[in-house]
Amino acid sequence: MDVTHAVTTTVYPGESALTIVEEFVHLRRLSSQGHSPQRVEQQIGGMRDRLAQDARKPGFLAVTARIGSRLCGFGTAVRSTDPVPAHPAPDAWLPHQWPADAMQITDLTVAPVARGRGVRTRLLDVLLLPALDDRAWVAADPGDRATLVFFRCQGWRQTVFPSPGNPSDERAQVVLLAPRHPALADASAAPW
Repeated sequence: MDVTHAVTTTVYPGESALTIVEEFVHLRRLSSQGHSPQRVEQQIGGMRDRLAQDARKPGFLAVTARIGSRLCGFGTAVRSTDPVPAHPAPDAWLPHQWPADAMQITDLTVAPVARGRGVRTRLLDVLLLPALDDRAWVAADPGDRATLVFFRCQGWRQTVFPSPGNPSDERAQVVLLAPRHPALADASAAPW
């Protein structure tokens, strides 16, 4: 059942998002029930630190989704700081250049009771509004099946794969690009 007609979204640009961090923390705890409490607290600490830093960067925004006054989801994004080269090299399709000047989705959390109802898609749509020529990317934990399935169902393409020899490496990330990210066209023409 799609409840997006009853959902209101609010955008918090820049440091204004810091006024609602505790709401984000509460929702993250609800969303992480069943996970190790130590791991959840570690993730929340990392989220607080990241938000404090990211909120001061140009292009940062946070979006909340509410049904009535209840927070049912939030998302954050920040523009990657690497500039797009004025004269791209012939190998400009290389992965290290793909995030250049793109919106990085840094968080997308939905309350368990609101999942499967279009809330996450609505949040993502708002976060992507400032994406230049559909330049957007996300890095996800390879073990986070729900997140990977969501982005793949939205048409995002996995471009970076974790090292198969070290599945326990916590730094290993899966990188997905938005469906119309220009690098996807460049990469498909690359001589692999």
